[in-house]
Amino acid sequence: MTIGWIIAIVIVGLLIVVAASHSMAGPLRWIGLAALNAVIGAVLLFFGNLIGEIVGFHVPINPVTALLAGFLRVPGLLALVAIKMYIV
Repeated sequence: MTIGWIIAIVIVGLLIVVAASHSMAGPLRWIGLAALNAVIGAVLLFFGNLIGEIVGFHVPINPVTALLAGFLRVPGLLALVAIKMYIV
C-alpha cells in the first residue's frame, strides 16, 4: 500500500467520524439534559423528604419521580406530594 492510499483512508475515516458525531450530537444532548434533570429532581426529593420527615411524610425517590420533579421543579414536587396525599 502506498502512502497516498493510507492518507486517503485516514481522511475518509475522519470524515465518517465527523459525520457520525454531528448526527449523534442532538440525541446525546437530550440524554444529558434528562440525566441532569433526574439528578436535580432527586436532590429536590431528598430535601423534600428531609422537610417531610418532620411530619412523617415520605415521597419515594425513583427514576420516574426524580424525572418528574426534575423537569417540573417545585411544582412537580408539589404535584408528587399531592398525589401521595391523595393515594394515602
